[in-house]
Amino acid sequence: MSNQIKMGLISLGCAKNLVDSEVILGFFEQAGFARTTNPEEADVLIVNTCGFIESAKQESIDAILEMAQYKDHGRCRVLAVAGCLSKRYAEDLLREIPEIDVLVGVAEYPVLPELVSKAFDGGKQCLVQQCGFIYNESMPRVLATPPYMAYVKIAEGCANRCNYCAIPLIRGPLNSRPIESIVAEVRQLCAKGVAEINVIAQDTTAYGLDLYGKPSLSDLLEQLGAIPELQWLRVLYAYPSLINDRLLEVFAAHPKICRYLDLPLQHADSGLLSAMGRHGGPEQYLDLLGKIRAAVPGIALRSSFIVGFPGETEEQFQTLLDFMADAAFDYAGVFEYSAEEDTPAADLPGQLAPAVKEERYHRAMQQQAVITRKVLAGRIGQKSSFLCTGHRRQDGVQNGENLNAAIGRVEWQAPEVDGITLLEGSHAESGELINVKITGSGDYDLRAARANED
Repeated sequence: MSNQIKMGLISLGCAKNLVDSEVILGFFEQAGFARTTNPEEADVLIVNTCGFIESAKQESIDAILEMAQYKDHGRCRVLAVAGCLSKRYAEDLLREIPEIDVLVGVAEYPVLPELVSKAFDGGKQCLVQQCGFIYNESMPRVLATPPYMAYVKIAEGCANRCNYCAIPLIRGPLNSRPIESIVAEVRQLCAKGVAEINVIAQDTTAYGLDLYGKPSLSDLLEQLGAIPELQWLRVLYAYPSLINDRLLEVFAAHPKICRYLDLPLQHADSGLLSAMGRHGGPEQYLDLLGKIRAAVPGIALRSSFIVGFPGETEEQFQTLLDFMADAAFDYAGVFEYSAEEDTPAADLPGQLAPAVKEERYHRAMQQQAVITRKVLAGRIGQKSSFLCTGHRRQDGVQNGENLNAAIGRVEWQAPEVDGITLLEGSHAESGELINVKITGSGDYDLRAARANED
């Protein structure tokens, strides 16, 4: 394929989808395509879609329709669609959007360049097979994140069967990568200068159940933590029921593992959790949070919750609010329930009106904002490592010059979803990791200064 043929890619959805997009870019680069970020210049446009909830599906459809316009008003000759939405709705997309030339699901990324090349000769190319694909360290990958950070997907699919979630229908059952493969990839990334590795999967705590017969995240983290070049290691998407003593011991023992854990709980009312196909209740969850905080002092905890699940009463919603107040998460996200086709929850009675879901969403977010502000204020005086992610203009002058303040994240802040930290009184380069002391806080962000070396 000539280097004159340019491809552009639009990646939608979560960080797990972003990793897929980076692998897609790698396969196209390997096949000799040139890349462009300007859709007007692209001969090939690819939309890697999300199909998680209704708003994400609509965003994907809108993106496909927007890119389709470049077939009339740009250079685009082939429009390709990949990912979760195309895995679920292949026939509908091809019927409703005739501009699509190539359509694949979530397992066909290695052959996508070949299918695109065939589409140049005319005719539609559609290949949506079963799930089961997961990339490995030997596959090409072009990082779309800043050079100092990367996401590493340790498993694909999910062994849980939450009644509201379509992910197992799209991505299939749990499919873990071997530890050796992950370690090799992280070594490669560190050799390229990546400072922060964010470990992701649909459920990171289930990692290894299919390969090793037991949850093996702790074994993986121990091996990753021993890589000399690795600076920061962060764990996202941890299912609460599989957080055990061994995992917490590893967190506490390895200084390279960020004192941060993202554990989506989804709700706190026992009856509603049972209807969701999840386990536990507020007492068990509070016990777990206390155990985590005792084992890893200073750890930041993040969670996410669903409001407006079918049948959720005002009393059950209040149980959630009370729990969030008691749990005092550093950060939390709230989502309005979205009825997904072919999931058990979509057929439950008691579907709530959109206005009710929206009102509860705002109440929960307003309460969490107050909690976050208080928790962050409690961080003042604490020390952490700080990763500089860039700079921004700051009011004021020093020696007649405008200040260009370094911004970044401390270990208690994950990329994209949490706040940022402003470094005061000193300079840092993008990608540099330094030790800081928290000097101030706001609604979501922190301020810090370099810590004395003592």
